[in-house]
Amino acid sequence: MGLLQRILGLDTGPATDDTDTRSWPLYGPVLNPSDLTSRIPAQAGAAIRYTPELALAQPSVFTAVRMVSAAVQSMPWQSMVRSTRLPVDPQPAIIRQPDPWHPREDTLRRIATLLLLHGNAYLWLTAPDRSGRPTVAIPVDNSEVLVQWNEAGTRPTYRWRGQLLELNRDLMHLKYMDLGPAHLFGIGPVQAIAGSIAGALNADQLVAQQYTDGAWVDGVLQAPNKLTKAEADRLRSQWDAAHAGKRGTAVLEGGIEYKPVMMSNAEAELLASRKWYATDIMRTFGIPAPLAGLPMGEGSSLTYQNIEGVKSQFAQFAVQPVTDTIESAFTQLTVPSTQEVLFQFASLLRADISTRFSVYQTALAAGILTVNEVRALEGLPAVPGGDTLQTDTAATVAADEPTPTPAQEAQVNQ
Repeated sequence: MGLLQRILGLDTGPATDDTDTRSWPLYGPVLNPSDLTSRIPAQAGAAIRYTPELALAQPSVFTAVRMVSAAVQSMPWQSMVRSTRLPVDPQPAIIRQPDPWHPREDTLRRIATLLLLHGNAYLWLTAPDRSGRPTVAIPVDNSEVLVQWNEAGTRPTYRWRGQLLELNRDLMHLKYMDLGPAHLFGIGPVQAIAGSIAGALNADQLVAQQYTDGAWVDGVLQAPNKLTKAEADRLRSQWDAAHAGKRGTAVLEGGIEYKPVMMSNAEAELLASRKWYATDIMRTFGIPAPLAGLPMGEGSSLTYQNIEGVKSQFAQFAVQPVTDTIESAFTQLTVPSTQEVLFQFASLLRADISTRFSVYQTALAAGILTVNEVRALEGLPAVPGGDTLQTDTAATVAADEPTPTPAQEAQVNQ
């Protein structure tokens, strides 16, 4: 087992002859994050094969992947001129719609999901333009891409559906976190906390078994004298018929007492561990506790100010690692010497309508934004005459007037 496997606490299973697990002699075994096995105990004591798709069965993982990928999907992006920071006109076709068979938003969401689940995403590049740059980039299934070292062990080679593809010409490899040139694959949040996800899946399974197969007793009827089996069965049946699933006051005779069964320490610990797993998973994805519906901690509360801070943290720690990877990849596909692809985070960090309009009013009065620029920010069409900067005339005149001297003020007062 290699160093990375030991760090992650993973078992890659028995050795196989698959070429994607070949070793580079200088660095040890190759770990493919899309093909991991973790010892998740099943009912019969067997191991459940761990895959990124299986991780989605854990609610916290599903929620985290959905939140981040939906945020990436919702943000506009543009190819910008490096020197002026203005949008390229017209935008490259590969930016307008990378996959001609799917909307741009769906393509970005799929790339983000692959990065979050597998730590890697592969884009098939095709339809080059006159300059030889691809105009189409289609995400492909990770399981269809075979990655291995060349015979000299100096560079990776890529095969997709049996064809040998040239990196960055026919195929692009995106990595959530690049571990360096010694590693064929990157890793993502799911690989980083594979042990916690396995534990969370196991805890969910134990809870389900407790409710379905376990002996769950709500309470105990205790009699002062020893009862025969027939008397005990009759007493239990009468109690269930009178009180099961009902609210009200019970009247007991003959010295019989009802004692509710409280949650055991083991059951309480199981519930606490499930909360810990959820917190650990969300923390690794970079999602703040309030957005995940988790407790913020003793003495913490949400106000307008720290709600804005939570949104900023989500953008910086959860979304930006994904967008940075996508931006870097697509920048290489345009004209990297003069252009740069950037996501616009303004829509993700958008304030409430009252705050936005207050800021717009200040920007209009100060001559910072035009009316049409404000309308564009709100997704509204331009209006005639809306491209002229406006300023607060009264404030401008007052600022241009010279300050009177003390002698002038005295003369005015006389």
